[in-house]
Amino acid sequence: MSERRLRAMGRGGNTDRQRVNGSARRTQERGRARRAILVEASRKLLREREIDEISLTDVADAAGIPKSSAYHFFSHVLDVFEAAASEMETEILKDLDSVSAADCADWRQAVNRFVGRGAAFFNANRDAMQLLIGPKTPSAIKLKDRQNDFAIAGLLKDQISRSFELPELADTPEIFFRAIEIADLFFGLSVIRHGFITEAFTDEAGRATCAYLSLYLPVVLPRAQPA
Repeated sequence: MSERRLRAMGRGGNTDRQRVNGSARRTQERGRARRAILVEASRKLLREREIDEISLTDVADAAGIPKSSAYHFFSHVLDVFEAAASEMETEILKDLDSVSAADCADWRQAVNRFVGRGAAFFNANRDAMQLLIGPKTPSAIKLKDRQNDFAIAGLLKDQISRSFELPELADTPEIFFRAIEIADLFFGLSVIRHGFITEAFTDEAGRATCAYLSLYLPVVLPRAQPA
């Protein structure tokens, strides 16, 4: 076989592989796009309806995707909710990361500001309120969200430590995690009673969180020295 023919066959093989790879990439992109549409549809439904009234069929209909195709991505509506919860957790972390304690008179004011921003986020995002702190939150999602609360607790600690010198604590991550759980408890109670987080419950959440942290932090913390 001539060298020219061999080179032509090689080029043809490369073209075939490129065609296959390009087709696979387009299929993956379409799959990611459909999955994202389903997740967004579930969030839209959570803003409009109660979580226990939503089925995978409802999500597929809202997304304009056949139910048979929806099953290719999610086997149950809870799987869609878990994907939505992951997005929400990223969003709340980003929102809370913008809170600053630089102009706070003391660490308690910083805590109250942080708690207030969390309450505002949930009130502005009913889908997150239902899915992350609502009374009907599926247990699997609630358990997963506890891990996100460790990240939120780390944010609170870091924001305080940028402005105030924290004392050495035996188990700092766990202490701040429990403080966040206390705030979430009051948020959840308010949602059960009122359907949203009231100003009174936000204040109470801040007071309870500060009261717990006061077991480990002195009332007055020295200002942090500039790096």
